[in-house]
Amino acid sequence: MRRFALPWGELEVFAPHEPVPTTLQPIAVALEHVECRFRPALLRPHLRPEAPYVAVWPANRPAPSLTENAAPDPHVLEEVVLAEIHFLTCHACTARFRAVYPDTGLPIFGRHIGAHQLINGCPRCGSDFAASRIQALTLLPLP
Repeated sequence: MRRFALPWGELEVFAPHEPVPTTLQPIAVALEHVECRFRPALLRPHLRPEAPYVAVWPANRPAPSLTENAAPDPHVLEEVVLAEIHFLTCHACTARFRAVYPDTGLPIFGRHIGAHQLINGCPRCGSDFAASRIQALTLLPLP
């Protein structure tokens, strides 16, 4: 696990095959079969309760070393997005998906969404985002 100090809190990001806190276990299980750039993370804002997230690095940048004693790198969180796992339903064909959905309302991390390629439409019926309302960083298998 690697801890990152933020101006308004702290972010803990967990490496593959590393034990995670109970609150992150469902996320860790959901991410078992996706790329290593999708990592369970625990955000601890100074003024709010901790919250489980998925830390996502852009596809063109591999996730850094997530060990506690990794070399400091001021750019390690550059273009990282924090996301949540949601269930989405296509408004055109009613297909259901489980998806890693970006949280663009967070300070710093919300501005990084431009570095990521989003799924913008339904993979089942082909409807675009305007009709389907399907948008995600990646789709996950349904449980």
